[in-house]
Amino acid sequence: MTMKLPPCARVLALTLLCTAPLTLSAQPRFEQSISLSGGLYAASGFGTNFYYDGRYDYFIFGGRYFVEASLGIGSVDSKVLSTVTKAQLFESNNLVTYEFSFAYDYAPTGNFPFILFGVAGIKEGEESTFAGVIGLGKRIPLPGLFGSNSLGFRYDIRDQIMSQRLNNSDPFIVHNISATVGLQIYF
Repeated sequence: MTMKLPPCARVLALTLLCTAPLTLSAQPRFEQSISLSGGLYAASGFGTNFYYDGRYDYFIFGGRYFVEASLGIGSVDSKVLSTVTKAQLFESNNLVTYEFSFAYDYAPTGNFPFILFGVAGIKEGEESTFAGVIGLGKRIPLPGLFGSNSLGFRYDIRDQIMSQRLNNSDPFIVHNISATVGLQIYF
């Protein structure tokens, strides 16, 4: 009897296997990095829109731990609200997020993703709120690309958990999910 893996488990396994050959090369130790990423931001109740962010990382203990500050921009535009109900909850549809996080990476050049937790400030339209952040991701060094050992690829999945109140309703918990990929520069 053979066991068949679900599609999401296959994608995760393939991602982990693709990063395995990168562990064979010696990677210099860097103390800091910046990255620019783009992807999708799913604002609970509003829909999914494009999202871009910049991150600064400071590595501790050879890259196994790091602290991160990030700034992201996007939109909370909702096609459902604008076409079906003709409602507008905010004066503008702008989204701005900033996060301060702490992360642990069991294998900085290995196959396992890092885990991250922290706090975020989220400005949806003209309303601001604070959130807790949990997430995971992976930094994949690309040694020798363009003749440099300081470039890398990274992907992140974050969950911003916050209490929200709309139109004088009772507060409720929402999960805003972001998924991004980008280029990382170590120095």
